[in-house]
Amino acid sequence: MRSFLFYILGSIYFKAQGGFSERFLNLCHVKGVKLFDLTEKEGVLFARTSLSSFRKIRLCARRSGMRIKILEKKGLPFVYARFSKRVGLFAGIAASCFLLFFYSRSIWSIEVEGNQAVSAAQIKQVLAQNGIREGTLKNKLDNDALSFALYEGIPEIAWLNLGVDGSRLTVNIREVVEKPAYEDEKQYCNIVARAGGVIDTLRVYAGESLVHEGDGVYEGQLLVSGVQHHEAAKKNSFHKAKADIFAYVEVQQQFSIPKTYRKTAFTGREAHYKVLRLFRLRVPLYLFTDRFAEKELSCIQKPLVIRGKELPLGIEEYAAKEQRSTKQAVDRETAAVFARTKAAKFEKTFAPDTRIKQRKIDCKEKKDAFVFTYSYTLYENIAVSVPIEMQADAQKD
Repeated sequence: MRSFLFYILGSIYFKAQGGFSERFLNLCHVKGVKLFDLTEKEGVLFARTSLSSFRKIRLCARRSGMRIKILEKKGLPFVYARFSKRVGLFAGIAASCFLLFFYSRSIWSIEVEGNQAVSAAQIKQVLAQNGIREGTLKNKLDNDALSFALYEGIPEIAWLNLGVDGSRLTVNIREVVEKPAYEDEKQYCNIVARAGGVIDTLRVYAGESLVHEGDGVYEGQLLVSGVQHHEAAKKNSFHKAKADIFAYVEVQQQFSIPKTYRKTAFTGREAHYKVLRLFRLRVPLYLFTDRFAEKELSCIQKPLVIRGKELPLGIEEYAAKEQRSTKQAVDRETAAVFARTKAAKFEKTFAPDTRIKQRKIDCKEKKDAFVFTYSYTLYENIAVSVPIEMQADAQKD
């Protein structure tokens, strides 16, 4: 307890020599000066006293002819006196404590685990739309509301769990696994037309055909029935209709090509600069940035990684490429090239076994655009299986 009080109030270890030691001790007793660890060696006194008592010792020493020399100073008053003029140090310590307390109550890293088809950027975007991003206070986390928002915004998520470890938010997800496609032999169905056209070849493997080769059909028309009526037994039997029905189908598509368009080209000028990222604070590491009116900007983030964990600290490297846009006039020949490109993309949407028998192109010039009309004659399999509704009731009948 005495050592603790000496540290709080301050203590001084000193030696006193010369003069009259007995008179010095008597005067200390009269003045109420308490001496501790008092020893004497070859006429020299060694003792420890409190800081407040040491101020009275000097008077006792003068009257007794003793000379005082301080050997050691201990305690908080001396520590304070040593650092009292360094205000910046104490301010930095206080600021560090405040920032440490503040940042420990915030989320500074968001990690996504278990995702394959769903990107981490997509999940972070949904979180940001609900107010959760780097720097958000932990007390603003509502796990139930966030889980509902993620389920609602990303249907591919089958299960998820949100966990907070220190200043890191971890989103662990499991994605929806699609049920493998397979044919159910017990599923009764009809064959209908996927598109309107003229039937060229009719191959029925199961079911009752309702059309013939050379017939014209419309989209959705019943072609092969999976229901067969037996007049003698006065009941229906059900089948899984199967057929390949090839027909000539007419398809038309229009492409509008404007007479002017903006052409963008790189000038060859580039600018590179870096930014220091400290949590949500961005500190520029450059004096001048690019002054490009039009540019393509890319960013490479290099976060600080410790033991495989990404920290909200790092360098962002930006690259800006200057662009220049000009208006270009489009003539009929150039518009035809653009239309062919669009038509090629459109033709990729046809079924894999579809063959283009004929392609006609018509162009009309309007005030501000060229309109190209592509007319196709396709040869394709238009048979589509459709389950028979009310199957259970029909079987009972």
